[in-house]
Amino acid sequence: MKAIIIAAGKGRRLSPLTDHVPKNLLDIGGTTILEMQIEALTACGINEIAIVVGHGAEQIDAALEKHKNLCNITLVYNPYFDVADNLVSVWSARHLMDNEFISVNGDNIFTPAVVQRLLQHPGNTAMVIDTKASYDADDMKVIHDVNGVREVSKTINPANATAESAGIIKFSKAGATLYRNVLEEIAQKRANKNAYYLEAIREVIARGHTVHYSECEEDDWCELDVPSDLEKMRQSVRKLKECVPDVCSGNVRV
Repeated sequence: MKAIIIAAGKGRRLSPLTDHVPKNLLDIGGTTILEMQIEALTACGINEIAIVVGHGAEQIDAALEKHKNLCNITLVYNPYFDVADNLVSVWSARHLMDNEFISVNGDNIFTPAVVQRLLQHPGNTAMVIDTKASYDADDMKVIHDVNGVREVSKTINPANATAESAGIIKFSKAGATLYRNVLEEIAQKRANKNAYYLEAIREVIARGHTVHYSECEEDDWCELDVPSDLEKMRQSVRKLKECVPDVCSGNVRV
């Protein structure tokens, strides 16, 4: 199984913290998002990780040196990171979507159990979601029912949202082929230059394909978007690190 981490953005909403340091290398309590992600993914047996980079690419490359004994790690450079949103970052990695893989947002941390449950899902496309008491304008909101995800967008009215996307999606080989083909098509439209990659998921749904979901708890993951998220993420690190095993032992505590 392969993982593709989307981490090319500048993290402008965290400026000035991210002016010279990529978001996934910020100190979140004695560790970084990148370290937490690699530990969680390798704990679940994922032995190939590709990271789409742009802002701070050289720093990310240097930070990966101590992790290269855990799995095969490659970088994919998105030269358009400064003028386009993450749809283009994902499109930049389309050549890697030749078999099953999971896509991971570069600004979230999560327990290995979240990934384990997702990997066990039989659907061709399945995204991790969590439900909570209320949603806000900045959440990547989801509308779903027993048959799958019906809509995913930040523009969904918070009152109508039924879940939030946790930024992790699994694709089977067939799901990857469909996703890659959709990316090839919609990335050619100038209007999508500043679109989120979930626009491709919305198009998959619009074409009549089922996007399934794998549920997690609200405290199983955390994302970093704005300065107010930083302290919350640091508080989450201790709990999440307790769920990340010694990756050399092969034992995953859930």
